[in-house]
Amino acid sequence: MLDLFEEASGSRMMCNYMRFGGVVYDISDDWLKRAQAASGMLASALDEMDALVTGNEIVLSRTKDVGYLSAEDLISHGVTGPMLRAAGIKYDIRKVEPYGIYDRFDFDIPTQTDSDVFARFYQRILEGRESLRILDQAFKGIKDTQPGDILGGKASYTVRVPAGESYARIEHSKGELGYYIVSNGSGNPWRYRVRAPSYINLNALADMCKGGKVADTIVTLGAIDIVLGEVDR
Repeated sequence: MLDLFEEASGSRMMCNYMRFGGVVYDISDDWLKRAQAASGMLASALDEMDALVTGNEIVLSRTKDVGYLSAEDLISHGVTGPMLRAAGIKYDIRKVEPYGIYDRFDFDIPTQTDSDVFARFYQRILEGRESLRILDQAFKGIKDTQPGDILGGKASYTVRVPAGESYARIEHSKGELGYYIVSNGSGNPWRYRVRAPSYINLNALADMCKGGKVADTIVTLGAIDIVLGEVDR
């Protein structure tokens, strides 16, 4: 997958591929075929992981009834994403407030009810399958495009946004990713804040670990699935 990212955008991790009105580079037919093949490999890998891990007695003993937190407590901490859906809350911004072209795709929002480490793990297995389902529909819907106009060489100018405030959000793989911006009418934002899901979801860790073993803290933290750089910022 990283090879495909690098080929399309020039970067393996921080792709910076999107542009207003399009993307920075077009993709080739050969790239599309290889991306479809990679999608099929990921589907097989998910099935294999499901078969090997889900029924494993050691995994079950270390993850079932570990790190439990009720849906109400998760909501009070502001937790979103797979962790909240693993507690039985069928909430996904792609369905609640569709953006982009998500309203064109047919996909489900799976949920679990146990709200423990195992439920959070298996929730991601189910969501991975739905992501591949969306990807397959996107592959089928891609049409041939022509390169757009290359814009450049013009004098830069400052955008002055009218005074006011705005908040926009998307369904990130770890939960709600939101951007809040306030303008006072000048050329620079008066306030700008990012609502990063990892940092907020991590706040629930202490309550998840109450009454548990020290050894269970590691798997409980792993089930939150944080990005440390996002938390540390």
